[in-house]
Amino acid sequence: MTNTSGKIFYGWWNVATGFVGMALCYGIFTVFAFGVFVGPLQEEFGWNRGELSFALSMTNFAVVIASPLLGLLIDKYGVRKILIPSVVLMSICIASMGLLTANIWHLYLLYFLIPFLGAGTLPQSYSRVLIAWFNRRRGFALGLSLSGFGVGAMLIPVVAQSIIEVAGWRVSYFIFAATVFLLALPMAIFFMRESPQEMGLSADGDTATKDQPDNDSDLTGLSGMEAMKTSTYWLILFSFLLVGIGLTGVLAHLYPLLVDRGLSPQLAARCMASIGPGIIIGRIVAGYLMDRFFAPYVTAFFLLGMVAGISILASGTTSMLVFAAALLVGMASGSEISEIAYICSRYFGKKAFGQIYGIMFAAFQVGAIFGAPLMGFYYDRAGNYIGALWLLAGIVTLPQLLLLYLNLTLTNLLEPIKLPA
Repeated sequence: MTNTSGKIFYGWWNVATGFVGMALCYGIFTVFAFGVFVGPLQEEFGWNRGELSFALSMTNFAVVIASPLLGLLIDKYGVRKILIPSVVLMSICIASMGLLTANIWHLYLLYFLIPFLGAGTLPQSYSRVLIAWFNRRRGFALGLSLSGFGVGAMLIPVVAQSIIEVAGWRVSYFIFAATVFLLALPMAIFFMRESPQEMGLSADGDTATKDQPDNDSDLTGLSGMEAMKTSTYWLILFSFLLVGIGLTGVLAHLYPLLVDRGLSPQLAARCMASIGPGIIIGRIVAGYLMDRFFAPYVTAFFLLGMVAGISILASGTTSMLVFAAALLVGMASGSEISEIAYICSRYFGKKAFGQIYGIMFAAFQVGAIFGAPLMGFYYDRAGNYIGALWLLAGIVTLPQLLLLYLNLTLTNLLEPIKLPA
């Protein structure tokens, strides 16, 4: 992690900033904290699970709109100018959840505004910075930084459950908002630097001179329209759309699923929290492997683990295997976001990275729009999740085949964008 002079390469400070930012991003307080708040919201307002699950669809719908727009903005104006105000606005929206009324459209509005106004906290902001700072170690840097999401996913459900038991669900939202404002915001302001060139450095901390151009510069790559003309682009996009259906469907309902099967709320929260270590492991290991192996193969491997995890849950077990299932789903969830960033940067370059990543992430969220309500409405009619889980297992199997097929479409890749030796 040091450069040729023996000093710590400044790029790792950007990794740390991304780590904290992802641990406190919009998805932690909507998707991952959602299950813990289902019971208290049902008890206070009388909403059923199908109605509550639609709130997640509003979140995903907001991301579908915001992600491509964010990509265009960060490509044009840079990350800091978008990220910093987004963190402030997101913390205000999270605090507003503590003032929720009995009108369910109030809930839907806030679940829309948290990711829309906080769009700068999407993974593409931190990824855009990291691909500028790292080339040979890009996968590992992305995985390490974005694994902060796993720490948030591991801690927030347990912390939320504890606060709810002591002070109520409204207070928990006020505390979470203050945490975002006091931790994520200062890191973005004081530590994030968008490119090594502005500090007289080069990617990975290598020695560079003015006469030695960066062979992976911001000008290298395809435009958004050029990328869309390749079959590779559409294979990747459709794969991540299907993964979004599977992941969100499981994550949104894992906590109430386990409680329904007889686990205590505390044990169910711990099982939900075990997704966090899975995300951390998935992101770091996937990042490390992508620096060394064909990235779609790495992605397919982690998706196979997700199918196994969903199948365990679909079996109806209440044994400790549910923790293994949560870990496997968490590893797949963790690997996916860094894989989107890595694959986009390697296949299409940095020229329009924000735009291309934004559309890919939006496709992931389009899938997520359907995942949570699919599970919720199935439960409302069947009284269990078994059939819906088997359907999700089948849905997630298809992206594995599509990603493996990418090996046959390599002629669409840019010649300069190669995996590091």
